[in-house]
Amino acid sequence: MATILTNPQEVPAPAPPGRRYGLFDAAIMPGALSGSVVASGLTFAAEDCGVSVSLYNPGCEPPHPEKPFVEGMQWVESAPYWALTTYQCGTVGTAADDVARRVRRRYNAGVQWAIEATVWTGSGQAGVPSLSNATATTVTPDAPGAGAAIAALEEAFYDQHGYMGTIHMNQRGYAAAQYAGLLTRQGGAGALRTPLGSSWALGAGYGVTGPEGAAPDDGFVWAFMTPQVYLWETPVPQPDPVQTLDRLHNQWMAVTEAVWVHAWLCDTVMAVQVPVAAPATVDITPAVTP
Repeated sequence: MATILTNPQEVPAPAPPGRRYGLFDAAIMPGALSGSVVASGLTFAAEDCGVSVSLYNPGCEPPHPEKPFVEGMQWVESAPYWALTTYQCGTVGTAADDVARRVRRRYNAGVQWAIEATVWTGSGQAGVPSLSNATATTVTPDAPGAGAAIAALEEAFYDQHGYMGTIHMNQRGYAAAQYAGLLTRQGGAGALRTPLGSSWALGAGYGVTGPEGAAPDDGFVWAFMTPQVYLWETPVPQPDPVQTLDRLHNQWMAVTEAVWVHAWLCDTVMAVQVPVAAPATVDITPAVTP
């Protein structure tokens, strides 16, 4: 009779598969954060906001009409926040290199979800911009279905912003968008866009609530549209696990953390309810504009 072994042998952990699609594919990451930004946050002039271009006809005869001047510009501000992963295990049979690798892989596996959740709600962090707390304009589509909802969202957004925007939606709503032909790959692998070129950020860490935390109607999720999103991250430091070892209890206490800041180009934010069903039917669609 064959002997059944009950002492499994440890082998190297398989490499992780590709990262899931989400905010990290739609956002731009300009580079590492500086120490001064970590200490105080960042601000920049929103020079590309609005569509404040008017037509001027001087006519042939004086007096010529005065040219209108628009005062000032918007400024974008954002506070930093920390993303932290920890790992605890006994020292027996485990080396410091194993512990360092494990805590870093745990960080890599979960950091996109954590940043998406923070972009959606702010996660209680003061000064951190969030979709739920943004001053958003609610859009009402003219017809039922995901196609009409997203089309109305894009039209309202581009009526106030001259550059490509980003649509943020929980992943449970993507099937209806796909059914409506709104998910296309443009601009390289991993980039999902609408036919008009708007970026999709389909986040598992996103919520389904709308402006000021408003719940969606049954069978719907809220989607937001913002200008281009930017993410900054500090280099991810890992203290030597030997230095954080709990020698009293013989426990590895490993830490991986980074500081993040996110912002979108200016405060033009729109929101709309999108049906989850594909196709949607009139009886599960909120009232539309007559």
